[in-house]
Amino acid sequence: MYKKICLLLIIFQLCLLPVYARDYNPLSKLARGLANVSLGWLEIPRQMMKVKAAEGNELSGEIAGIFWGPLKGFTYFMGRMFVGTYEVGTCIIPSYKPLLRPEYIFADDYDE
Repeated sequence: MYKKICLLLIIFQLCLLPVYARDYNPLSKLARGLANVSLGWLEIPRQMMKVKAAEGNELSGEIAGIFWGPLKGFTYFMGRMFVGTYEVGTCIIPSYKPLLRPEYIFADDYDE
């Protein structure tokens, strides 16, 4: 029971890392890295929706969203995973500016 409570507290704290890390510092770099590694897979459905919206909501937009969206999302996913791993591994080394835009997958959309 004690281990489960500790695990839940650790997970809760990891979810709150972006709140603690407001400026660019080692903690913000670590939070960005962990968020990108753990939530990078969300790029696949996100890109499917973005491709569909860009192509229009007709049949051609849905087809593009189904076929082109996952490919684009997978490449973005792999990029987030690699950059997130890099940021976690080098969180104590200076150069705390983000390498990706948007910094977090759940941030506002950014024009690519």
